[in-house]
Amino acid sequence: MHSSTTQTPAQVQTAARKPLFAASAGTFIEFFDYASYSYLATTIAVVFFPPGNPAVALVQTFALFALSFAMRPIGALFWGHFGDKIGRKRTLAITIIGIGFATTCIGLLPGYATIGFWAPALLITLRLFQSFCTAGEYSGAAVMLSEYAPADRRARYISAVPIGTALGFLAASIVASVLHGQLGDDAMADWGWRVPFLLAAPMTLIGIYLRTRIHETPVFLATQEKGEIIKMPVLVVFRKHWRVLLRTLAVMGINATGYYLVLGYMQTYLEVEVGLSAFEASIIMTTSLLVYLPLLYAGASLADRFGRKPVLMASALIFLVLSYPIFLLLGVSGFAGAMALQLLLVATFSLNDSTFATYFTEAFPANVRFSGFAIPFNFGVAIFGGTGPLLAAWLIAETGNNTMPAFVMMAVAAIGVIALIFTKETKPSKEEAAALNASALKV
Repeated sequence: MHSSTTQTPAQVQTAARKPLFAASAGTFIEFFDYASYSYLATTIAVVFFPPGNPAVALVQTFALFALSFAMRPIGALFWGHFGDKIGRKRTLAITIIGIGFATTCIGLLPGYATIGFWAPALLITLRLFQSFCTAGEYSGAAVMLSEYAPADRRARYISAVPIGTALGFLAASIVASVLHGQLGDDAMADWGWRVPFLLAAPMTLIGIYLRTRIHETPVFLATQEKGEIIKMPVLVVFRKHWRVLLRTLAVMGINATGYYLVLGYMQTYLEVEVGLSAFEASIIMTTSLLVYLPLLYAGASLADRFGRKPVLMASALIFLVLSYPIFLLLGVSGFAGAMALQLLLVATFSLNDSTFATYFTEAFPANVRFSGFAIPFNFGVAIFGGTGPLLAAWLIAETGNNTMPAFVMMAVAAIGVIALIFTKETKPSKEEAAALNASALKV
C-alpha cells in the first residue's frame, strides 16, 4: 500500500474480513428485489397489466423483467470504466444508493386499475434505472473482495458475494412464503406485493453505513501509485482481452440462465406447470435456498483446493446430462419429488455460482479488472439471464411441453463446456499464493 509497515498474518486476515459484509450488502438488496419480482410474478401480473388473460399477463410480466436487463451492458461499460478509474469503493458507494432508491420507488407505484398503461410504463422505467445501477454492483463487490483476500483462500472470500445474493433470494422467499400464507389474493394484489420492495429503504441505509467504513483496496492503491491506471480501460479489455471475454461470457451464460431459472422462475414453474400451491412452491424455494448457502462455501473450498476450471466444468456437464430428466420428472413428482429435484438443481448450480466470480477476477489484470468482470457478467445476464424465464414461459406456451426449460439450460451448458475446454486454470500455484500473501504483509 502506502508504507512499509509490516503486518502480522493475523492482521492481514482481519483486514481482509472487514469488506465482507460491505461488499455483499448491495448484492443482497439487488437479488432480494429480483427474487421478490419472480416469486410474486403472478400477483404483479394482476396489478400492472390489463385483466382478462392471466397467461398473457404472466408472459408480459417476465417480458418486462427481461427488458430491464437491456440496461446491464450499458451499465457494465459505465461502471467498469469508473471502477477502474476512480476505485472500487467510490463506485460501489454510488451503485447501492441507486439500487435502493429504484427498488423503494417500485413499492410505491400505483397499479393498472389506478393509472392504466402508465403503471407498467413507470415500472419498466424504474427497473431500467435499477438495472443500470446493479450492473456495477456484483462486479465491484467481487473485485473488491478478490483484492483483499489471501491468495490461497480467494474463492472462499469471494463466495461472500454469491452468498449475499443467495441470502437475498432466501429473504425474499421467506417474505413471499409469509405473505402467501397469511394474505388472500385480494390483499396480496392490494398491498401485500409492496412489502418486499419497501423493505429496500432500511436495507440500503445499512449498506451505505457499512461501505463508509471500509477503505479502497490495496491492489487498486498500488496500481495508482505505479501509474498504471488506464485512460480507457473498457477499450483495452475489448482490444487485448477479447478471447478471455468470450470464454467468460460463455461461463456466464450457465450462471445467468441457472440463476434466473433455478432460483427465480422455478417458483412460478412449480405453481403453474407442476400444480403446487403458491405456499408449497415457496416452501420448496425457501428450503432449497437454505441448503444452497453452505453449498456455496463448499464449492468455493473445492475451487481453492482443486482449481476453478474443474469445478466449473463439473457444473456444466451435470446440467448438460441431467436437466431433461429432472424437468421430465418434475411434471409427475408431487411436492416431495419436486423438493428433491429442486435440491439437485441447486446443488449443481452451486458449483458454478461459488466459483465463476473468482475465475473472472483472476482472468484480467488489476488495471482493467473491474471492466473485465463487469462486461461479460452484465452482457451475460442481459443475453441469458433476463431472457431465461421469458424464453422458458414462451416455449411452454407455444409447444405445450413443460420440459422446455431443460433445453434452455442444456443449450447454455453445452456452450459453456466448449469454452471451458479452451480455458486456462487461473488458480495461483502454492508458490504464487505464498508470494502474494507475503507481499500483503507490507502495508
